[in-house]
Amino acid sequence: MRNIGLSRVLGVLLAGLALALPAFAAPPKAREGMLTVAVAVTDLEPIVRAVGGSQVETVNLFKGCILRKDLQVEPAAKTRLAASAAIVWTGFLNESAAISSALRAAGATTPKAAEPKWIDVSKGAARTNLPTSNCGGYVDPAYAAGDPFFWLNPTNGGLMARTVARGLGELRPASRALFMANAEAFEKALARDIEHWKAALKPIQGMRVFAAQCGWQNFSAAVGGPAFVTCKGTPDEPPSPQALLLHIRGMKAELILVDPNTPQDYVEAFREHSKLKVLEVPSSIEGLRGAATYSALFENLVKVLQGQAKH
Repeated sequence: MRNIGLSRVLGVLLAGLALALPAFAAPPKAREGMLTVAVAVTDLEPIVRAVGGSQVETVNLFKGCILRKDLQVEPAAKTRLAASAAIVWTGFLNESAAISSALRAAGATTPKAAEPKWIDVSKGAARTNLPTSNCGGYVDPAYAAGDPFFWLNPTNGGLMARTVARGLGELRPASRALFMANAEAFEKALARDIEHWKAALKPIQGMRVFAAQCGWQNFSAAVGGPAFVTCKGTPDEPPSPQALLLHIRGMKAELILVDPNTPQDYVEAFREHSKLKVLEVPSSIEGLRGAATYSALFENLVKVLQGQAKH
C-alpha cells in the first residue's frame, strides 16, 4: 500500500513538472512582434540592430575567426537559428556550409515556407587583394572575390546597412520605409566617423605596419593612415614564424599588430626576435570589452595608432 501511495505522489509531481517546464527541443519564440535575425559575424550585429531598431532581436552564430575549416554554429545558437526569420551572412562558403548543416540537423521537418531568409551583405562590397590564378589557372573559390574581411572597410558599412534594410523589408513590407530610413541614418553617422578617422591618421600616413590580420588592409585602402602589410602565403597555410620574421625585416616595418586569434607561437616569435613593438588589436568588437557599435572597432584601432605616432 505504501508503494502504491508513493507511486501516485511521484506521478502527480512528475505531471506537474511536465506542465511547468517547456519541451526541451522546442525552439524559443521571438518576443511578440520581433524578427529574430541570425548574424554570422559579430561586427554585423550592430548594423542589423541599427537598421531593424525595436523590430529585431539578434543571435550570433559564430565566435572567433570564420576562416577556420572546422567552423560550426555555436551550440547555444543552434536552437535560435532554427527559429530565425533571417540570416545575415558575408557570402563566405565556410559560413553557408556550417549554417546549412545546423539548419538540417535542427529542422529536418521544417516546412519550406518557414525557412529563414538569407541576406548576403557582401554583394557590391569593395574588397582588397583580388586574387590572380597560379600557373595552373586555379583560384581558390573561397577567396575568388578577394579578401573575405570586407566589413573591415568602413566605407562598406552603408552598403551593408541598405542590403539588410531591403532584406528585412521583404519580410516585413509595412516597415520597409522605416528600415531604409534607419539604414540611411546609420550611413550618415558612419560617414562622419570616417572623416574623423581620416584626419586623425594623417600624421602617420605611410607608417609601415605588419598586421597578422590581413583584413586591416581593407581599412587602410579606404581610410588611409599606415601602410598595412600582411603575410603572403597560401590561404589556411600561413608561413612559419621564422619566414614571417624575414618578411617583416625585409619590409622595414615599424610596428607589428597581432589579433586575439593570432597563434601564440607567432606572437612570441615576434616579441622575442623582431625588436619591434608588438601590440594586440582586436579585429572584431567581439574582442573589445563593452563595444556595441560598428564604429567602436575602428575607433579603437585609430587610438592605438595615434598613440604610436606620439612616440
